[in-house]
Amino acid sequence: MVLYFIVNPSAKNEKCKEIWKKIERALQHHHIRYHVVFTKKQGDGMKLAQQIAEQTYEPLILIAVGGDGTMHEVMNGVAMYDHVTVGYIPAGTGNDFARGINIPITWRKALSQMLLRVKDMHVELYDIGTFKGVKQGVFVNSVGCGFDAHISRKVNHSRWKHLLNRLYLGKFVYVFYLLKELFIYKPTVVQLTVDEKQYTFSNAWLVTVANHPYYGGGMKIAPFALSNDQCFDIVVVDNISRLKLLALFVTVFWGGHIRMKEVHTFQGKYIHICGNTSLPLHADGEQIGEGDITISVNKQIRVLK
Repeated sequence: MVLYFIVNPSAKNEKCKEIWKKIERALQHHHIRYHVVFTKKQGDGMKLAQQIAEQTYEPLILIAVGGDGTMHEVMNGVAMYDHVTVGYIPAGTGNDFARGINIPITWRKALSQMLLRVKDMHVELYDIGTFKGVKQGVFVNSVGCGFDAHISRKVNHSRWKHLLNRLYLGKFVYVFYLLKELFIYKPTVVQLTVDEKQYTFSNAWLVTVANHPYYGGGMKIAPFALSNDQCFDIVVVDNISRLKLLALFVTVFWGGHIRMKEVHTFQGKYIHICGNTSLPLHADGEQIGEGDITISVNKQIRVLK
């Protein structure tokens, strides 16, 4: 079988170009037939994935090489095609999708495992979620509303992000904006619907709909979420002091935040979120506008593991 690769050369602060050269040598060494295409700008991953999927109706394996943003785009390109099996070699900064499907988060180990899995076609089913709001599409990791999406937007528009990433200090940009916006951002009233049950939160900071435990580069936002149970875990942070919210962002790395009385958890297949003010939104870390949003379980796709 021929493998298809979509490579984002800009991932990992443009180091993914060199990573791909090493991956290519390994493929050639193992006499594996492959085709490769490269993204040039945002949105290319989705277009290229769809083009590859439409070339044939025979089963094919499409492997994304990049970060969570690359996987987000690829999944949006192939989610509707049942003959596609998706693989992933993490070559980004966060690599939460790799954590979510329990593959190595380093590209070398992930590549070694992939070369073994291709031979026996070891695949598992993975839940895909649909979101509809200002924008619509699918997500693989999580959808976030509120403070975390606000921070993500600030960081992505920061002129310092690229420079500090090149110095391996990218997380300091997040810390800076977290501390800065913590005293500026205003929580709001949020109406949450989970499988027709309605909840109101008077002072909500964030709502996260998670497909697996991880987001934000290893934070265990939803420690018990499973990516193949056709259900999402929802985490709401409400009516919390700013100082305690800062502590939450420390404990979230091991999932300790869910013991806080200000943290509420739910499970469901259909979720609607609306706020008294326009909520900033993200899907898999990608900005998807502001406003109300509806989220549902879409389907399952085969993932190479």
